[in-house]
Amino acid sequence: MGDFLENVLKSREKKAKQIQTLLKIEPVVVSLKANIPGEDKNINETYILLHIFSGLLLNRYPKAKLNVFNSSDGPYCLYTSLGEDSVTLKKIFMEIENSHPLGRFVDYDVYEKEKSLSRDDFGLSHRKCLICEKDAWVCIKEQTHSSEDLLMVIQDNVNYYIKQVLEEALNKAFLLELNLDPKFGLVTIASNGSHTDMTYETMKTSFTVIIPYLIQMYELGYLTFNINQAFNEVRKIGLKAEEAMLKSTSGVNTYKGAIFLLGVILTALGRFHQRKFNEDLIEIIQTMTASILKELEKHATTFGIKAHQDYRFFTARHEVYYGIPSVLTALGYLNRYSSRNNEALMMTLIKIISLKNDTVALKRAGSIEKYHQIVDLISSIKTYNLEQISQVTTICIKENISFGGSADILIATLFLDLIVDKLV
Repeated sequence: MGDFLENVLKSREKKAKQIQTLLKIEPVVVSLKANIPGEDKNINETYILLHIFSGLLLNRYPKAKLNVFNSSDGPYCLYTSLGEDSVTLKKIFMEIENSHPLGRFVDYDVYEKEKSLSRDDFGLSHRKCLICEKDAWVCIKEQTHSSEDLLMVIQDNVNYYIKQVLEEALNKAFLLELNLDPKFGLVTIASNGSHTDMTYETMKTSFTVIIPYLIQMYELGYLTFNINQAFNEVRKIGLKAEEAMLKSTSGVNTYKGAIFLLGVILTALGRFHQRKFNEDLIEIIQTMTASILKELEKHATTFGIKAHQDYRFFTARHEVYYGIPSVLTALGYLNRYSSRNNEALMMTLIKIISLKNDTVALKRAGSIEKYHQIVDLISSIKTYNLEQISQVTTICIKENISFGGSADILIATLFLDLIVDKLV
């Protein structure tokens, strides 16, 4: 215990010196730290909290400079070049601490010259205890609660928040794609498109069934120490998700591609939240799927493998192997729009289709020539013209073509867009 306290004090002294050094060249320095009780402050929840609240800061101040440090007192972040005065910054960060569901588990400290601004400077009461309604400092001084009890409160709240955000984002991403109409042969809220075996309710029922399995994939990534082993295990969960999907649809494949793509992303996200602050989500995806292209050299057991072998087609396996480039391209395109309305979603879908990576559409087209013909027709739509979109959709339905693979990319794009400011 003595060594621990000594190391903590040394860490705090080092942090104070770092801040003072920065203040010699910067007018304001902001510190972010998680409030983790006990001796081990380098737990997964610490890094999740830093991810979330650093993301909130950097989203608001994208030009801010960030430095991350590890210490015996837990990891912390120091920010400079925020472009605001200290009083404004302190007010903003106190509001985040007070309003965010996890805000009471972190401290944003704002430093200017030789001091930090406190809640007292603004006439605000001290922060409450994590368990009771007393002043937190009173409980700390009197040791009212054990470190284990405090830690359990933090872990329960963080886990609940993550699960809630993921479920809401997945549900919304699926619904946004499904409700888009008209849509080039795909099932929509107003049409079954080119599908005689699918309806709007079929699609809605099936994605509701698979979401719990996708959450399991995140949890697997969060708990794993071997990302390659995790990929093998997550594919087993994927098979269970497919079974549940097929059971709910009486054997109709509605979202097999989405299960694979979202499953990889969610597993990588779980790993991303695991004790690391400088690991890149895309690099995790690439590491996890580093050997997946070997499957394309085997006997063609799926149409995707056959499409690659016959036409060197870019498949779902390529998508994850190369770090979801189609999703990132679509996300960049989507971000050109200020709102996520039908125009933004439709033009992003057209952009995805123009990449010519849809094995579902290729299979339904029957030939590579017809596939390219239809893709070129869709790609010629340069503005949100509903009459033109409807005309091309009619052609797709007549030709029995549907862009299921592109729909999966759009769903993944929307999912990332919905969580990027909250969890990444």
